[in-house]
Amino acid sequence: MNEQNRTSVGTEEPPIIEVRDLVVHYETDAGIVEAVNDVSFSIRRGETLGLIGETGAGKTSIALSIMRLLPTPPAHVIQGEVFLNGESLSELTPAQMRKVRGKKISMIFQDPMSALNPVHKIGNQVAEVIRLHQHLGQTEAYAKALEMLQLVGIPASRAGEYPHEFSGGMKQRVVIAIALACEPELIIADEPTTALDVTIQAQILDLMRELRQRLNTSMLLITHDFGVVAEMCERCAVMYAGEIVELGTVEQIFENPLHPYTVGLFESLPDLERDTERLKPIKGLMPNPMDLPAWCSFADRCGQCGNQCMEKDPALREMEPGHFVRCLRYEEGKECRHEKA
Repeated sequence: MNEQNRTSVGTEEPPIIEVRDLVVHYETDAGIVEAVNDVSFSIRRGETLGLIGETGAGKTSIALSIMRLLPTPPAHVIQGEVFLNGESLSELTPAQMRKVRGKKISMIFQDPMSALNPVHKIGNQVAEVIRLHQHLGQTEAYAKALEMLQLVGIPASRAGEYPHEFSGGMKQRVVIAIALACEPELIIADEPTTALDVTIQAQILDLMRELRQRLNTSMLLITHDFGVVAEMCERCAVMYAGEIVELGTVEQIFENPLHPYTVGLFESLPDLERDTERLKPIKGLMPNPMDLPAWCSFADRCGQCGNQCMEKDPALREMEPGHFVRCLRYEEGKECRHEKA
């Protein structure tokens, strides 16, 4: 995995965030859920990495691990470390970690309604983050909160209103204002547009891209949508059953997808340039995370599965600079180009 980190980061500058060999389990009465299995990646300053995969692939568990917000119990980090600017977050005390959240790392949650306190006014919620992390007085913090609301397109005159008085898109703008209030080095956006209609989704994505570029902030963007990845990200990591099965630049993933799961995701998308009567979905379901096989997790759903795929779990291999794939078909160093249907 160290080779993966070195290559994906490059030699230009050290990464802002680096996740090394992360393993997360949930210990329940029914059994142990293997949510994240040996995941490593890094993000440079000003870069956006898209984390894409099915529900249950482990994407949110990775985000919560970085923020140290995993519910413990039942969640446990079995192994691995997260580094922010070279400093291990796992070694920080809870008090030290609270100073990191909101100031150096912020998170935009999927549901803006649950992320906002319904009994506090919008302006006060934004001001609270600023007051806690920048040690400003109430008047100064509130004045900056009004600036942040205006930055995300909300008039300052609405700062005295409550969350229920805002639409879904406006609430998400407030959440973005809170996340950006202290100009963090990393923003984790966990499916920030899922709860919004298509028109508002486009507006929120445009706003996030503009603010990220203006503030030179790094971003980990969790999504189900390859269209969002194409619009927002420089690099992409495809997750399946708690593992990264393919990692590379957006151009590498879109132009030359290597893993059969990545190929299947593209083939299940409608193509405006082709006259197709039916889409081609990936057969079957993701394996039970409480009963993962000792071999390739995608083997049961893979149309190119061979005998060797049922014998061992493949390692992540670099097929070209910065482009990694976890598939036994490439264990011998054989390169293959898949054509999207």
